[in-house]
Amino acid sequence: MNDKIKHIQFGNNIGIRLKITACTDTEETDGSGWIDEHLENIQSLFNKEAEAPLSLLEQHLRAWNRSHLQTEQIQKILKLSTKARDEFSAFVTIGIGGSDLSARVFHEVANHPYHNILTSSERGAAPEVYFTGDTFDPVRLNSLLEMLKSRNLLNKTLFNVISKSGKTGETLATLMIIKDRLQQEFGEWRNQIVATTGLSQNSLLYQMHQESSFYGILPVPEGVGGRFSAFSPVGLFFLAMTAAQDETPEDRINEAIKGVQRADDNFQRIYTHHNNTAYHLAFWLNNVEKYYGGGNIVFYNYADNTRLGEWFVQLYTESIQERGTGSNVIAAKGPTSNHSILNGILAGPREKAIVFIHWENLGTDLIIPKGDENSGLKAFEGLSMTDSQTASYRGTEEDFTDEGIPNATLTIPKRDISNLCELMRTLMDTVAVKGKLQNLHITDGNISLEDELTYHQSAVEGYKKRTEAIAQKMNRR
Repeated sequence: MNDKIKHIQFGNNIGIRLKITACTDTEETDGSGWIDEHLENIQSLFNKEAEAPLSLLEQHLRAWNRSHLQTEQIQKILKLSTKARDEFSAFVTIGIGGSDLSARVFHEVANHPYHNILTSSERGAAPEVYFTGDTFDPVRLNSLLEMLKSRNLLNKTLFNVISKSGKTGETLATLMIIKDRLQQEFGEWRNQIVATTGLSQNSLLYQMHQESSFYGILPVPEGVGGRFSAFSPVGLFFLAMTAAQDETPEDRINEAIKGVQRADDNFQRIYTHHNNTAYHLAFWLNNVEKYYGGGNIVFYNYADNTRLGEWFVQLYTESIQERGTGSNVIAAKGPTSNHSILNGILAGPREKAIVFIHWENLGTDLIIPKGDENSGLKAFEGLSMTDSQTASYRGTEEDFTDEGIPNATLTIPKRDISNLCELMRTLMDTVAVKGKLQNLHITDGNISLEDELTYHQSAVEGYKKRTEAIAQKMNRR
């Protein structure tokens, strides 16, 4: 094993555990020097926010750290989802980026892998689930509408359109096409729409609802950006709508909030505490970029799903890549990606660091049976699939460590809603700390929380304006 690498363990056997590698010849990696003082100052800023009125956090785009405390919003979600589950057979999420990625993560991790093929009773009366509105490519949208119509489901489908501004091009274009189709078929469309948006005249969706009410409207709260919105109605309404057998929408919301609360409790601990995962991981990521030259973080989710990686790509790169710095994120899944990018990590340019997500309990398990002497599976015979997955993770982690490639592992006790939400909130807090380590809250040498770059996305806004300008030129031809 590379003698310049050591492992440092954080956490305990109850919640999320963090194991990181550190270069022993880099003095700052042990928490000494200026970085301790920097982290102490950062935590003092977060402590002030914890005591600040919600209205102030709404101005600084930091209100997402209180989403789980907004009982009025949660009650509205529960009331609307309970009613809608009785009245609709299909549920379509219309959104892009932060407006739909959390719902996609929840669907992939919390719901049955073949959710839509199950009977209604097997799904616990949850509707079928579909996603659209994240592209101008028309094929899937057209096919979705045709499929729903051919199965006599189009008039039994609830469409949840999500856009804080109410003006997102891809999302609104999709909504207008759906509106057109519903009007052609049934003469009415608003009674099949739930809008999740900013509740002000700045939102086109809100204006439309004021003119004539949708089936329902839910808030994207002030001070909550898209990539931090998973625990607002943006993500929680989806969780409630898809509650499965032997659980209610309220059960699901409660499990999600429990996980978020655990993460929040840990984030409030002193930054040196072994359970304050967000500070330790942010500190490690900062050192990787500063001392190792890591231009890429490989987010290695060791499970058979991809959306969590896609969600983290947006969360990290859209928040951290500012002022010409900040790593790219590459989404990978183990062991699948071992057969695509592993060789490049081990034998290619040394500009990658790894963040593993290791699930100790993946859920329902299978045992690999014994074969004949020539089966080639001798090492795996009698082992569970979960244990084999763990063996694959450990082998990959040891390979990277032996080659001196920095890596960190977040170990989660069980793959379920509560632990997933704790992980997602911990990663949000990690990004918040990393932004301050990167001085994205400093403008002209002064702290400027209202202009904190971690929560802004000027490049995305520029893309939207340019796309609209080109579309207008094409329209005038």
